[in-house]
Amino acid sequence: MRFSHKKASEVRTPRTLDRKTQSLYADDADGLERDVLNRKRLATQLARAIRDLAEETESAVVGLVGPWGSGKSSLLGQIETDLASSDWYIGHHNPWAYSDFAGSAAGFFASLRDAVPEEVLGKEWRATVGEWVSKAAPLGAAGGVAGVDGSGAIGAVGAVITGNRSPARLREVAAEGLKKIDKPVLMVLDDLDRLAPDELLYTFKLVRLLGRLPNVYYLLAYDEATLTDLLEATDLVGKGSGRAQQYLEKIIQVRLEIPPMLAEQQAALANAAIDEICARRGITLTAGANRRMQRVWQDCLAIYLDQPRSVKRLFTQVDATWPDVAGEVDFADFVAITFLRVFERRTLDLVVDHRAEILQQASSFNFGTRQESPQDRWARWKQRIAAAEPRYPAAIENLLADLFIYIRGAKEGTQYVGSSYQEDVTQRMGVGTSEHFDRYVQIGVPESDLAEATVRAAADELRAGELGPAITELVHRMSDDASPALRKLRREHQASPLPASTTLPLLGNIYLSAMEQKSGPFGLSPNFSIIGLAVDVLDQTDPSIAGSLIEALAAADPASLALAADTVRMALKESDTPHPWAAGAKTPVADALARGIREFASQPARSHPRLLSFLYDHFHLAEPAETRELLWEAIDSGAWDLQEVLGLLIPLGQASNGEESWTSMGDFSEGTIEDMLGVDEVLDRIPENPELLDRHNPNVYFDRRVDADDLNARIEYALTGLERVRARRRQEAEAASGPEVPTADGDDDPAQAD
Repeated sequence: MRFSHKKASEVRTPRTLDRKTQSLYADDADGLERDVLNRKRLATQLARAIRDLAEETESAVVGLVGPWGSGKSSLLGQIETDLASSDWYIGHHNPWAYSDFAGSAAGFFASLRDAVPEEVLGKEWRATVGEWVSKAAPLGAAGGVAGVDGSGAIGAVGAVITGNRSPARLREVAAEGLKKIDKPVLMVLDDLDRLAPDELLYTFKLVRLLGRLPNVYYLLAYDEATLTDLLEATDLVGKGSGRAQQYLEKIIQVRLEIPPMLAEQQAALANAAIDEICARRGITLTAGANRRMQRVWQDCLAIYLDQPRSVKRLFTQVDATWPDVAGEVDFADFVAITFLRVFERRTLDLVVDHRAEILQQASSFNFGTRQESPQDRWARWKQRIAAAEPRYPAAIENLLADLFIYIRGAKEGTQYVGSSYQEDVTQRMGVGTSEHFDRYVQIGVPESDLAEATVRAAADELRAGELGPAITELVHRMSDDASPALRKLRREHQASPLPASTTLPLLGNIYLSAMEQKSGPFGLSPNFSIIGLAVDVLDQTDPSIAGSLIEALAAADPASLALAADTVRMALKESDTPHPWAAGAKTPVADALARGIREFASQPARSHPRLLSFLYDHFHLAEPAETRELLWEAIDSGAWDLQEVLGLLIPLGQASNGEESWTSMGDFSEGTIEDMLGVDEVLDRIPENPELLDRHNPNVYFDRRVDADDLNARIEYALTGLERVRARRRQEAEAASGPEVPTADGDDDPAQAD
């Protein structure tokens, strides 16, 4: 059971549907409420009340009262079926079909006449009714009603007939005929609450003045509150006069009320709808989805879905739109957002307008918002929700808190710190993440988004060892924005491990392009995500096979070599988690890096953007002296310029002042120079340039903002750092030698003092 007035039970496997159970879209007695609301019993009770009434009086008006959407029409159908099976004639009059009283009267009696078989009433009675109607209503109105003039009675209007043929006498003759019929007649008038005020008045006039015929009973279905409002809008009753209820009491002799749904009936009806959707769409709900739906039901939906029609209204919309998002969103969250779309559209617009804040995207946070307390934030959001004018503000507050952790934290007066909740929402493709939010409000996967179906297909191709269209699409998407695709691919791996033999080449293929992509301020850069996935994939592989696969990756191409080196480095750095394959791959990958660095030496150092990364990887995977030898080998051969190498050793990063961001040089590191080249050796080879110290005073801020391609600025920064090292060493040497000590008579030679 998904929804309950008590505790949610275990998930049921959806049953297989046949045509009889496909009742979600029905709007009659075969609807969902037939089974779960026990309306058959209620219809039997109401039909019995009408039979008992017929024993007491020869004609009466019965009102079937219930709010809009409570299932009056369905119940009417069941009452009719019950009475028809026990010797009643059933007629229907639709006051919507007529624009004035005369036309409605003609139609009413045509329906009454047609409800009773001709052989029961006889042609003479039918002719009398036809003549009566023609005199009670203008010829045009009566003539427009099917069957009224078919007996030829209207043609006799104006004819000289012996005896009294006045309307009163004709009514009397018609009444005498009705007294003789073998069964009572039930005239059903539905949807009175949908009439205009004037239409309602002449319908009541019809029932009151023309309809009081023996053996004829009237069953009127309506929402009483709406009918009262309609009557108060007429000159006859007037607003606020209190006469509307008195007027209804004069018209309606017996009032039968549809009881409100019990809590368990509400839940049963909603569960029946969900069962049908799950069976129709092949959905199996998890225990977690059941718990979330239970919470949403208790906090909000049960308050709104208080009538059968409102339950159907929500779930028919869910069923109709689910195919567009199947497999791409969380079912429970989709039900909740669909509810907002159907019942509280302004609240959904509010969520969309403030999505950046709700999803805690960096662009939404100004200084004031970051400093705001949870209590102040909740007060601000309560005002926003109230301004959207939901029908039940407290229920909508609860629903938004269920969907979005940001609002929940404000409501509960706390801060949710950490990523465990957000990771759970992401894993289940919930609405509370920027990755999936648009799918809910767009009812589909936006073109800019990567569908989960594509990633699943790509994962299947990887498992099958096939390069198919899904992998092609995945690589194309990752070349522009790798992070979302990597998150999805990692979830696929967690669900069912991906083979390293096909996954590693795929990751190597996009590794360098991913490194050029910028990450958000709160997310991992794409290259770290690739490395993490590569480590996970290798951990799921037999260690002996994993080692050979990482070696093969390192030998493939520079991009794959970079991934292999970074992957082994990360695995060796993670001391808490053993990675058996990493230790064996350390030396082979270091050797591959050495070969790659030597190949780079065929061109100037500045032409290799990955040189610094390769050098660092080699430094950590091989002996430090080996990296230094590689560098000096290339420098001494004349392939690389020492100053260019020094410039490349200055790292680049992203800096920001909160309003803009830029590329900035990192700190000059004497330790890095020592590790890679040896500071003494570099100082011996770099000529002194004291002008750099004058140009870049250490007490004055050195602007590190730089164009990423401007290696000359990095070279100048590195040389300035070396000049400071040189100056510091000179000062340290002078301080260590101490000041000169003069003799007593001024002679510099202490040996001559005597």
